[in-house]
Amino acid sequence: MEIREKIFKEIDEEREYQNSRWGTEFDDKNTLNDWNTYIGIYGGYAAEMFRTKEEQRKYMLKVAALAVAALETFDKNDGFPPRHYDKTQ
Repeated sequence: MEIREKIFKEIDEEREYQNSRWGTEFDDKNTLNDWNTYIGIYGGYAAEMFRTKEEQRKYMLKVAALAVAALETFDKNDGFPPRHYDKTQ
């Protein structure tokens, strides 16, 4: 299996885990800022000093899966919910 195929398979497995753990109802309410915050948190965990290579990879896999979740939610709902300061249409 190619490296890319292996990575995409792992991202898909992480997405399945996330959906089984959290569902999608909460995701549907996340704004763009929420998604960026979650991604930033896990990216920050990966970058903490003294993380092992295994921990760095684990958290970066979560970052990738969260980005996929954000795109899934965006496409399913035709965009993200408005942020409190977004103009209403």
